[in-house]
Amino acid sequence: MIYASAIDLGTMFLQSARDDGKGNIVYNTVRDCYRQIDFDQEFEDTLKSQGAHYVKDDKYIYVLGNDAYLQAGMAEFGADVVSGEANEILKRPMKDGILNTDSPKMSVTILRELMRACIEKEIGPARPGEILYFSVPANPIDSDINNSFHAKMAEQYLRGIGYDARPINEALAIIFSENPHMHTPDGLIPFTGLAISMGAGMTNFCLAERGLPLDEFSVAKSGDWIDKNVARMVGQPKTKVLRVKEKELNFDKIDESNPIHLGLKCYYEELVEYVFTKFAKRFENNRGSIDHPIDVVISGGTASPPGIVSLVNRVIDRMNLPFEIKEVKRANDMFRAVATGCYIRAKQAAKKQMAIDKTMSEIDKPEDDKKKNGKKGEQS
Repeated sequence: MIYASAIDLGTMFLQSARDDGKGNIVYNTVRDCYRQIDFDQEFEDTLKSQGAHYVKDDKYIYVLGNDAYLQAGMAEFGADVVSGEANEILKRPMKDGILNTDSPKMSVTILRELMRACIEKEIGPARPGEILYFSVPANPIDSDINNSFHAKMAEQYLRGIGYDARPINEALAIIFSENPHMHTPDGLIPFTGLAISMGAGMTNFCLAERGLPLDEFSVAKSGDWIDKNVARMVGQPKTKVLRVKEKELNFDKIDESNPIHLGLKCYYEELVEYVFTKFAKRFENNRGSIDHPIDVVISGGTASPPGIVSLVNRVIDRMNLPFEIKEVKRANDMFRAVATGCYIRAKQAAKKQMAIDKTMSEIDKPEDDKKKNGKKGEQS
């Protein structure tokens, strides 16, 4: 048996999907962040006694994942918002959808530890021949960011701990998990449409036909860009804006008296208009055309607040797009769509590999065994 697994390497969250060998998919989520604290032995002893997730070097302790997120919320009370100190309480090993090059050595160490913890929780280390698909963003069209080092680093590490690791564009993964359609007079064409993955670092696009990517790209604006601008506008820490976005925001019920709500609504609308304008201009420069209405699927943590479809529709209704949209819809699971799509590809690859292995084992059998199997087949 060849096992299948997947991991969505998001800037805000890591999300894994793995088969347990019994026909079930096991999902795990790890918040992709850390908090850097001066080394203190008593503090480390406390972390150990509480079972907190951390790594350390000679100078610092790095509290990881959700433990870091909870600590950052408490630390805001002692932070200097005006000087911007609060914006640096919570750090990330990834930035703009790829490895954070501001601190490459520690970022690599931390991201590797978070990846391992996310994938191996519940099931354990890699199993023989286990195929793993991991998500990577497309290079942005509005920035000089390049994802090559990030993708190679992830692939090398995952292969080093035993996985047959293979990259896939994160928006293409959504095409496989959500199955959008083109609506033609002759019927629906499956796995055809536009997928938009709105993560923390980038907004990723994939235009696909029958699961074949026709165009993949990203823009360097998404959730972090929204949080940073709202925090600056209202004079609050980014972590507080993030919590409001995750726990309170509803575009169908905006609290007009809450400046964070208003700021989020403003910058979300600007982001949606920006990304669709970029896509429309890119589409106009291509030679092809979309002759029939297509579905648009949106996914990702940044797109998770209720009412996001209404907001997107309001923005695109006032735009003159060079193609017709049949329906804008949310992914079935906004947080797991990329991981699920990666898992689907891994499962397909595992089945293909098992078929190849079976064929090769038949070829390698001794001639006498083949004759015996042939006679058994004739008798049956």
